[in-house]
Order: sequence, then C-alpha cells, then structure tokens
Amino acid sequence: MEKLFQNEILIKADKNSVQQFLLTAPNWLKWNWAIGKIEPVAKNTYAIHRDVDALNKDEIVEIKALNNKIVCKSTTGRLEYQLIFELAEQAGLTKITETLYPTNNLHLPLTLLAPIAKHAFNQNLQVLKDLLEVQVTKL
Repeated sequence: MEKLFQNEILIKADKNSVQQFLLTAPNWLKWNWAIGKIEPVAKNTYAIHRDVDALNKDEIVEIKALNNKIVCKSTTGRLEYQLIFELAEQAGLTKITETLYPTNNLHLPLTLLAPIAKHAFNQNLQVLKDLLEVQVTKL
C-alpha cells in the first residue's frame, strides 16, 4: 500500500487514554466536525454519515487496536482506505502519527487530493488534541 499522506501531533495525555478515546467510535463525533452520525453495524464496525459533501458521505468503517496502532478500515464509499493511528509515548506526551492508505483505485489524481486531505485530517487532529488535553486537565 502506498500512503496518501501522514500527519503527526503531540498530545498532553497518556497513551492508554488516547487509544481508548480513538477506539470508541461515538467519540469521533466530538473531534471530526464533518461526521453527523455513527451507528454500530457489527462488532467494532460502524456506519458513518457525514453531513457535508465528502468523497465518502456514507461509509462502513471497522476500528480495531493492533499493538500500538488504531486501524480504521473503510470498505465502502468512493475512497476505500486504511487510516492508521500509531501511538507512542514521548516525554510524558503521546505522539500520534496518522497515515492514510487508499486501498482502491479512485481514478482521481491523488497528487491533487493528497494536500487537501492532509490539511483536513490535520485540522481534525488538532481538535482531537484540544479535546483530550481539556479532559486531562479536568481529572
């Protein structure tokens, strides 16, 4: 698989908290502004609906933990992909490395799509960081 893009961010929260937050699909509504609805369809598998125009307005996504990674696999929609969050502890912080791997042929110029997608996903990561850091300060 060839990656479309990669983002990194440091969060003032422990790795286990970040992992649990990412594994809990309804939490995605809190940090991904485009998602309007998430419904479970099977174990670790969710129907995601976006309220805005997107490559995948509706999709089915499986979310699972694998070692120090959260793997999100979309098998429906125009863009099928694996979105992988690698989690690492770093000086009391959690480093998230987010990588998107398309798994189907979109018939679109990915060189044009990559910077737009990278920017949008990075904005969502910043919201995730802010949300988790506020939760940590409340503890």
